[in-house]
Amino acid sequence: MQTAIVMIILTVLPGGDISSSFVNIDTRDECQTRLQRIEPILRNGKIEVKEAGCFRGEAQFDDFDHAPPEDAPRFSYLVSLQADRADVREMESPGACRDALPRQSPQHGLRHYCTLSTQGPKTTGN
Repeated sequence: MQTAIVMIILTVLPGGDISSSFVNIDTRDECQTRLQRIEPILRNGKIEVKEAGCFRGEAQFDDFDHAPPEDAPRFSYLVSLQADRADVREMESPGACRDALPRQSPQHGLRHYCTLSTQGPKTTGN
């Protein structure tokens, strides 16, 4: 799979879980411009942002939906971030993600998050 740029926004949900949003973008400059427009909206909406940035990574995602139906499927991801690199792995469940966290190698600057998202991984042909 080819490395591309993905905007990742992690926000804290009311129960303490972390929600993830993903936008695949062609260039780092375009990503930074879009992120600068989004961050004030999140702050003004009193949304707690855990982390947001533009990262290199292979993962591709379905388009972000601002108003998904309440019964939309939820996907569990292990999001690992270090410097400008992101590794996003779909997990079987939130519990499987939490079980995987202790096995991640502790490296300087490497951050791991178990997240929930209404965005599924993009499959071939989408």
